[in-house]
Amino acid sequence: MKKLFVVAGFSALLFSCGGSGGGSGEGSTSSASSIPVYFTDDMSVYPSILVKVYEVNLCSDNNCQQKVNLFTSQQGLQTDLAKLNGVLQYITTANIPQGTYNRLEVIMDKNLTITDSNNITHQAVFTPMNEKPNKPNTVQCDTQRCYIRFNGVVQPFSMGKLVIDFVLKEFEVDTSTDPWQVYQVKMKPLTPQETAGKTNEIHLMVQSTSVQNNNFTGTWMGKTYTVNLTQATACKMNHTFYPISQCLSQVQQGMCVEVKVQEDPATSTSLTAVKIETEDTRKCVK
Repeated sequence: MKKLFVVAGFSALLFSCGGSGGGSGEGSTSSASSIPVYFTDDMSVYPSILVKVYEVNLCSDNNCQQKVNLFTSQQGLQTDLAKLNGVLQYITTANIPQGTYNRLEVIMDKNLTITDSNNITHQAVFTPMNEKPNKPNTVQCDTQRCYIRFNGVVQPFSMGKLVIDFVLKEFEVDTSTDPWQVYQVKMKPLTPQETAGKTNEIHLMVQSTSVQNNNFTGTWMGKTYTVNLTQATACKMNHTFYPISQCLSQVQQGMCVEVKVQEDPATSTSLTAVKIETEDTRKCVK
């Protein structure tokens, strides 16, 4: 039996700053903070781990009956956790009411796909896990979905962003079964220091290109971004690298593109691409 270790670490907050916005939760008020949400990872022994994320919630009670929804995808946002090493993938910006939050909950599809080092794809499933000493996490599943919770008081977080950290080295997987079983998940808060040096990333559905301006536009979560290419931009389209002079000719409307950028997509809609790469369309559809 082999083991793969994964962590989903979550920076959870006690918000005390003001602003306008909505939401619900025990002890919440009409004041809210706009907090960007990101996915990231540490490392993986496997080249690909595909999951579907349906919801991200903060809870103000122990049983997660009082929830503030941060992200929802009806069909499930497909995410390759193994590709998030050193990356902050921008997901959304959520209005979070002031209050004390005791749980962070991520709802995923029960089924996931793991590709091993020999490039063989294996079906896997999350299995239920009760809270254990020194491992403040639970996993509970129905026939289709599982919720994974970090159980602990949401603490003040001066960075002003929620980084959901899937540290894959802390996930335990039983590879002797068919399908493989993911039976241990550990979650921890991500500190500001742990986000240092990570590259910002966003997935965009291409809308238009401009050879004259050497850029293209794309959308994510209802917002339109302009992505500017430079001589330093790496261009990998359909598994082939292209010189920057040929890059835009490979970018087509309706294409899903993973874009690593200098700016933070949470605060800027004009982005300078460090690298662009084609991706599965399901990664661009909420």
